[in-house]
Amino acid sequence: MTRHALVLSDAPGNAGGVERTSNLLRRVLEERGWSVGLAVPEGEPPRWMSRIGAGAVQRSHALLAPMRDEEPPGLLITTSGYGLWSPAGVPRIHVYHGTMVEHTLRGDLDQPLRERVRRVLGDGFAEAAAGRGAARVAVSESAAREVRRWFRLDVDEVIPNGVDTDLFRPRDRDEARRRFGLDPDARLALFVGRTEARKGADLLLQACERAGFELMVAGHSTLPGGHELGVLSPEDTAWAYAAADCVLFPTRYEACSWVVLEALASGVPLLTTRVGWMETFLRELPGYRALCVWPEVDDVAARLRALAEEPRPDLVGAARDWIERNGGYDRFAERWSALIDRVAGPPPSG
Repeated sequence: MTRHALVLSDAPGNAGGVERTSNLLRRVLEERGWSVGLAVPEGEPPRWMSRIGAGAVQRSHALLAPMRDEEPPGLLITTSGYGLWSPAGVPRIHVYHGTMVEHTLRGDLDQPLRERVRRVLGDGFAEAAAGRGAARVAVSESAAREVRRWFRLDVDEVIPNGVDTDLFRPRDRDEARRRFGLDPDARLALFVGRTEARKGADLLLQACERAGFELMVAGHSTLPGGHELGVLSPEDTAWAYAAADCVLFPTRYEACSWVVLEALASGVPLLTTRVGWMETFLRELPGYRALCVWPEVDDVAARLRALAEEPRPDLVGAARDWIERNGGYDRFAERWSALIDRVAGPPPSG
């Protein structure tokens, strides 16, 4: 008999990190014979609830409370602040992509104080409550520490995201630049993602100008002064990595960034900070600290200039090899399959 699982996500599509992980989990479950539904919140909570910081609680209620009167799934995978009102007796795994508390305190420096307080208190409460009564997974060791620090909850497993190393792989740079109509001789740095302060977008243009790089930006957001590539398909994103002399990602807060994983898998020099999953990676490849930056214009510019003089193919190749062995989808699926079997039981024999 086919077993049914329900995976909760922040939004439809595959744009954000939570959404991408949710879709990857659906793939793991389907490969193991599960029938999988994906549930996302619809609409916005009433304005007054958002103002008092109860928006995440309301969205969780809207998603999960109706399940109490329906036939329950054989497994429920929740994330973010979604977990309150989960039906009793249903095996559940809750995924922590960091915490909104740390996200706000370290990353959302450009947000008004009222909004930051609302996120810390309202979304923080929802995330703390969501993890109770479930097997808890964090996507990095740093995220697991945050959960213990702020919510007083232990994490059962740390399972980083798994990148598709067949898609994100070294490619021919000249061909990549022809695809985007780029100058074959230009010195190009690529930023992928939302151009927000948390990801260090405020540092990009000035650092690139000082170091003699042109900046390319891929994603939903724009950054006046950068070469806008727009929203790209996964295939085109892989070619964008190949077109760049380096990927520039001076983020102030991450748990397990897809940009970091994809850049390393693509065999492109990555200038990023020592946050989130990078702590684990640097323990395995300590030499890669030579390509790490502090989220400051002067340091980013200095690292860009040093990279222009010495591209460090040794570090880039070692990083690609490590990701191929340890950070791909197969390893992700193996670890998640073992956890799913432990929580919901192994697949029926025969």
